[in-house]
Amino acid sequence: MMTLNSTPPSETPATAYPSQQPNPQILMIAQLARRASSGATNFYWIAALSVINSIVSVFGGGMYVVVGLAMSLVVDGFFLGMAEAFPGSKLIVQLIGLAISAMLSAFFAMFGYFAVKGKRWAFITGITFYALDTLLMLVFQEWLGLLFHLFFLWGLFNGLRALKQMQKLLPQKPSEFPQGIGVS
Repeated sequence: MMTLNSTPPSETPATAYPSQQPNPQILMIAQLARRASSGATNFYWIAALSVINSIVSVFGGGMYVVVGLAMSLVVDGFFLGMAEAFPGSKLIVQLIGLAISAMLSAFFAMFGYFAVKGKRWAFITGITFYALDTLLMLVFQEWLGLLFHLFFLWGLFNGLRALKQMQKLLPQKPSEFPQGIGVS
């Protein structure tokens, strides 16, 4: 007696469906998609760690995560100084600084969102901004931060490279723009 999920005794699972051999191009596209997505998620890490840095700063912590944005460290430091200069408005000043840092982080999370969706512009723009942020680490001579920034830049770049390779292998969509206008 045979069940619905079993193959006939004369066929083994390997030969039951000979046309189901994996297509190497599809496997390559899947691997590239995974690498592109992995690179794109670096934007989320950068954003999340920057928020953590800002929260720690508001609560008076003396440490920070080096992968986070140097831009948000500058904002946090500026508003921390402002809060000390205006002790009567300390809470408001700190909340404004936290909001600005959160917007910077949201900006990077947005790049992550669109990069995961396969938008090259998001990778390129995000990499550019993070490279500028890396230069801030260099200016501040934060060597460990510089090394981690370079490491994350490498991950972002590899994600972009995988996306470009994947897009070359995928069939091209026809343009929605009307073709042949004005051609006789």
